[in-house]
Amino acid sequence: MAAPKDKWPLLKARYLERLKVQGYAPRTVDSVEIHLRSFFEYLDKETKTQDLAQLSREDLSAYQTWLCYAPSQSGEPLCVNSQQRRLWAVQGFFRFLVKEGLLIADPSAALERPKYRRPLPRGILNAKQVLALLNAPDVKTTLGLRDRAILELLYATGIRNAEALTLRLQDLSMESRQIMVTGKGNKERAVPLGRITQTWLIEYLQLARPKLAGKRSPDNVFLTRRGRGFARANLCQMVRKRAQEAGLPAHATPHALRHTCATHLLQAGADIRFIQELLGHASLSTTQVYTHVDISDLKKVHAAFHPRENG
Repeated sequence: MAAPKDKWPLLKARYLERLKVQGYAPRTVDSVEIHLRSFFEYLDKETKTQDLAQLSREDLSAYQTWLCYAPSQSGEPLCVNSQQRRLWAVQGFFRFLVKEGLLIADPSAALERPKYRRPLPRGILNAKQVLALLNAPDVKTTLGLRDRAILELLYATGIRNAEALTLRLQDLSMESRQIMVTGKGNKERAVPLGRITQTWLIEYLQLARPKLAGKRSPDNVFLTRRGRGFARANLCQMVRKRAQEAGLPAHATPHALRHTCATHLLQAGADIRFIQELLGHASLSTTQVYTHVDISDLKKVHAAFHPRENG
């Protein structure tokens, strides 16, 4: 078995393609690519190895130690979470090589990744700030009406940036007041809509979207002024612009609205299991068992507890 140095780029590309097929998010795949590139640079500089099959457990232990002192972009040592993500990328790569028959044994198998510390959500808005953000767009304009519909949806449902961007017309069910979103791992889930969000979506679909689409026939629900689907940068830029107009701090981002939605529901007394299902989390912690909640129950709890969706 051998994995010579001149084959490393090809092996990395094959592994990244496998991650894509398995449904990992593009940002995750990009991060793995960066982490593996850094790992190869470490091997070239610190070990001079010419073949991955020559690496021992001691070599990988030395890499783990090196990570403890490696500088981050700010110049400070890598935090525990960054070390954990880099080791996860490397260990996944070696497991892939073993499964492909390119290595007999996995030299990284004995490594124990540092315990992941989930960061506390940042940028949570209070009720007054949310209202100011929602009211920022001029809904008498096409773009203003579009932005109001997006902001209402993000706050009311807590869906992820990517889930909002990939939302298609066929995913909307206005009569049953719910949408189907595709989350991480290409898993679909039904998400309830409140009456206020439903109203703004319908108004956008009837008055603004046809003007944005023009002669095009895009599937995306939300469109740019040129009639194309939103990119992640477009969405972040829009939310920041509206936040600035509302006089809110810079931390008002699409993801902040997701955290805000969950926090406000929890503060209002919603069951943690409902929030888990609404946000599309497989589990709330490594010790908590996932509990399924039916879509009919989701609608009832959402209508009862979400501050924006009562009615």
